[in-house]
Amino acid sequence: MTSPASHPDYQRYSMASLQQALAGPEGTDAARRQRIEMEIAQRQKDDLEAQQRQWAARPQDKPLDPAAAALAAAARPYLQSAGYVLLFTWVVLTASVCLEIVLADSRIYVVGGVELLIFGIFLLRGSLRAARWLRWLAVFCVVPTVLALDFLFLQPWSLTVAQFKLAPAYRLWSVLEVVLSLWVMRYLYRQLGMPAVAAACDAKGYKRRDLRIPALLGLILGIVGVGVKLAALHGDTALQARAIVAQRHGPGYGYHVSGVGRSVTPQGTLHTALVQVWDDKGITQVPVQWPQ
Repeated sequence: MTSPASHPDYQRYSMASLQQALAGPEGTDAARRQRIEMEIAQRQKDDLEAQQRQWAARPQDKPLDPAAAALAAAARPYLQSAGYVLLFTWVVLTASVCLEIVLADSRIYVVGGVELLIFGIFLLRGSLRAARWLRWLAVFCVVPTVLALDFLFLQPWSLTVAQFKLAPAYRLWSVLEVVLSLWVMRYLYRQLGMPAVAAACDAKGYKRRDLRIPALLGLILGIVGVGVKLAALHGDTALQARAIVAQRHGPGYGYHVSGVGRSVTPQGTLHTALVQVWDDKGITQVPVQWPQ
């Protein structure tokens, strides 16, 4: 029997035209009817194969079955509320950075928190994949975020008191930023872990993740970071930097090394450090360097 592909008269017809031809006079002829039916079947097969290839390349384009679609719809309000919280947080932190730039009369513009904006948009669009990743990241970032307050416990208490006394609004906002971040993480953890969201992820075929892993990784990262910083700020380089600055300024000041490093110059490698010098009247950042 001849293949439908060998019938150019029918190949140039659209699917609607073939359906009309099948219902019209041509459909009364047995041979023509068979050819039209074969052409329709071939086109349906080709369309299905093309659709399967598209879904294989882009699984997100595959429509959900009614049950999964209903679960996704039930989870959407939770995703959207989390998305609005992220956008609000992004606006607050961006406004804070802009205000700091204006008050400091700085020409350096730093774009930060873009990840909050991106995740917020994805959540507003109902992305379950973004919800899974965001919940994982929220757990991972808890300990590193708490350690952003290292200036409260990794430096002399007298320096902390002086910082709050000389710039109370700035230091208080530094603490409030961390508190806000922790609240957002807690909110995301709870909101994106709601039974409706979990059920929608299960229906989508996503495997549930063990959140003890990001918690442990965040803890390890925090401990390693604090350990490295303590080792650097209390090592021989830090002690030498403090001694050099103390010789310049003399007694009556407090000294704290807030950073150490190395610099490679044409004259050779240099030790570098940043030392904070303070008293009741003010705090000064003093850079210092010397040959290795």
